[in-house]
Amino acid sequence: MRSLPALLFALALGACANPGVDPAPPPADAPAEAPPGEPVAAPDFDGPAWLAAVEAAPDDAALVALSETLLDALDWRTACGEDDPTSPRRGIVEVHHLGDGLDIAGVTCETFAYQSVFAIVSVPPDAAPRLVRARLVGEDGQPSENTSESFLGLLSAGAVPGTFEVFTKSAGHGGCGTDARYALQPDGSATVVQVRANDCTAPVSPDEWPVTFSAE
Repeated sequence: MRSLPALLFALALGACANPGVDPAPPPADAPAEAPPGEPVAAPDFDGPAWLAAVEAAPDDAALVALSETLLDALDWRTACGEDDPTSPRRGIVEVHHLGDGLDIAGVTCETFAYQSVFAIVSVPPDAAPRLVRARLVGEDGQPSENTSESFLGLLSAGAVPGTFEVFTKSAGHGGCGTDARYALQPDGSATVVQVRANDCTAPVSPDEWPVTFSAE
């Protein structure tokens, strides 16, 4: 059975087809919805306090310890496929502020040469944290039919409040790949709102990649 990181590579880099899944993308003018995110299992878990502790962590060891604390409430390992504690930088947490009081934490599953597989946890100030689910974006720059709780690439806050972006390189030079913007929803899902993409036939700067999908 293929692990989630392997599936992410297959979709993002075009390594192979996924049997049993309709490869046809949704229409370019249709929203790409995902099911609700996985809710926290411990109702007394203090998400904002955990988030503050992550931001105050002095080193990677403290971040990994905090990711392990999160496991008591929300098992982010489900997003990582195989549970391999020896994976490079596994459990490192990074906080991203999306504006409008919305915060997310990216929890590393495994780091590669120039990008990572990671889970995303939404941490609202007045609700339980959730493990974020979203449609995966294929190498063609279209949302696929596959829904996952793990992402491949580099995570950042979006320029629009309430959004985050996942920049995925198809090659180390960064001249081809996908740049997907997601809108975080209250139920822990993330909707694909825009994708820019470029294949490796003619690598160019990411700033020049065309828009291949827009939900607006």
